[in-house]
Amino acid sequence: MAVPKKWTRLLSLLLAICCLLPAAAFADEEEKALFAQRLSELKTPAETGMESGEYQLRTGNSAYFPHVSPGVIPFDQQAETPAPTPEGTFTSDNEGVVTVSDNGRMTAVAPGIATVRWQSPEGEKTVVVTVGDDLISEIGKNYVYVLNREYYSVARERLPKYNQYAKWYYRRKKEVGWCAVFTIYCANAAGFDPIKEADVDPEGAYTDLFLREGQVGTQYDGFNKLGRFVGIPKPGYTVTYVDMKKAYLTTHVGSVVAVEDRGDGIYAVTTVEGNMSNTVKRYTYLYDSNKSNHQITTDTRKHLQDNMSMLPEEERTDPLCQYELHTDYWSVFGFGATW
Repeated sequence: MAVPKKWTRLLSLLLAICCLLPAAAFADEEEKALFAQRLSELKTPAETGMESGEYQLRTGNSAYFPHVSPGVIPFDQQAETPAPTPEGTFTSDNEGVVTVSDNGRMTAVAPGIATVRWQSPEGEKTVVVTVGDDLISEIGKNYVYVLNREYYSVARERLPKYNQYAKWYYRRKKEVGWCAVFTIYCANAAGFDPIKEADVDPEGAYTDLFLREGQVGTQYDGFNKLGRFVGIPKPGYTVTYVDMKKAYLTTHVGSVVAVEDRGDGIYAVTTVEGNMSNTVKRYTYLYDSNKSNHQITTDTRKHLQDNMSMLPEEERTDPLCQYELHTDYWSVFGFGATW
């Protein structure tokens, strides 16, 4: 008895699906393993300093000698976290550049280079410290570390709107968009206490700045009030996007984890962003600062420019990064200068 063609086609389709399922499952397991590997390889700023024997400090910032550092402590846990009490003595060969306390806390005094030594019971350990006015702050370094840690930990798993970030922020069940909440969570986890926009002093001198606002527009208001909404990206800055099709400027906020200056005002920007397709995502794209929108207001909205493009195909080498743009109608509005 002949089998009807429609059943033959259905059988072929089912066989094809069955053949694809093991391959898809294997690919999914490979991706999970790669996320786990990246997470295990991720290092705090102190761990990086221990391995390299080098450390960078922004002028005026302080950090513990890498070998005695307690690591990255969330702001809301710092009160119950004791300061290190290492044995031995600490010295700096150039106290005009870096001073060091009895428990290993290094403070950057002025630009330059100093060698800090710890004579411990196990022997001498040294770290060469470079101090500069334009170096990323300690909070900025911690923030980048936390962003990457959260991305590799979530591993693109779909999250409910009332997830770990919303629970921490709201302290009660509330299902809302959480892109801004994610930045606040990560700022706290990096050791900073975000400020309410209403409490921002326009005359205040803030070394680091994160806003405790779950609304993207209010975060923008805080940075803009202080003249810290800018057109050039740096690692640790927030990035706000504008929806070119809608009537409001601030549609989403993410955070910059890496920047490569390509020259002529073009930057390769890598971000980590919460509440993208119900998860945490990592993007890399090209941003044209010659078409910056950061000075645009609602009154001059017609001057908004498209300033994002995809990285060349041959450069899309990280399987854990998304290279497709968020949409074809978003642009970078500007960057919040967090440090």
